[in-house]
Amino acid sequence: SVRELLEQPPPPPMLRRANRRRGPVPLFGSDELRFKAPADEGAGADGGEAEELTPLFLRRSDFCAAWLASGGSDDALPAAQVSDLRSLAWQMECESAFDWRSIVLVAPQDSIDLALELQQQQQQEQASDAPRRKRSEVQRDLFPPDTGVVGGFPR
Repeated sequence: SVRELLEQPPPPPMLRRANRRRGPVPLFGSDELRFKAPADEGAGADGGEAEELTPLFLRRSDFCAAWLASGGSDDALPAAQVSDLRSLAWQMECESAFDWRSIVLVAPQDSIDLALELQQQQQQEQASDAPRRKRSEVQRDLFPPDTGVVGGFPR
């Protein structure tokens, strides 16, 4: 369960010091908020049932928004279990009994929007950076002069 996962024994002292110096990267989740993976992603190789995914959010507001989007009511919002990203990464490295494939880190929507915008700008820049060729240059490449071949046959 998310509660057990996020309430693991404390991370080693070195990780706790790093969190104090740099600040923790909070993760919010709940046993009551789970999603089914799309059939093409979550089904096993044998075509079995879709996998249940446990989302962990980087913002409490995204956790609340996902709860509401899943049909939950504002007054029935579950308490969020909180951990931090570094501790979770440490647990993933050290804890082999837990199946980590069901954990999904959910980026904030504004971060997703920014990533898509930057990706689109990059594609537009790449398209505009492509050298424009004159029609005569393209024709010359397709039909080179004086090759001694006309229509695939020697002259």
